[in-house]
Amino acid sequence: MSNINRPTLAVLMGSMAVLLGAAMIANPIGQANAQENQTNQTNATGAVVVTKIDVDPVMDALKKAYPKVGDVKDAQGLVDALKDVKDPKEVVRNMVAAGLMQHLEIFKEVQDSE
Repeated sequence: MSNINRPTLAVLMGSMAVLLGAAMIANPIGQANAQENQTNQTNATGAVVVTKIDVDPVMDALKKAYPKVGDVKDAQGLVDALKDVKDPKEVVRNMVAAGLMQHLEIFKEVQDSE
């Protein structure tokens, strides 16, 4: 190690750092580009095969995390469920969760109708 002078060692370490950084950036990009669309896949004949997405676990998790709005079906029910909540941030979280559950129910109905 004593035969290598400091500038050469600095250049060597710098180039190794640049290559390592480039590899760390390129690897996730390559993985992202290698993934196919999991919802619509094409089989060997070229026909599109639609894969159903199971939304029940997501809906169950939302209902468990936000029990006040778990069974709300309409806007008046949402207002009634949230009228005693004092924290505005908690009201917004519950409203967003209620909206997500409503959209997931619609998505499930559309998906099941196919």
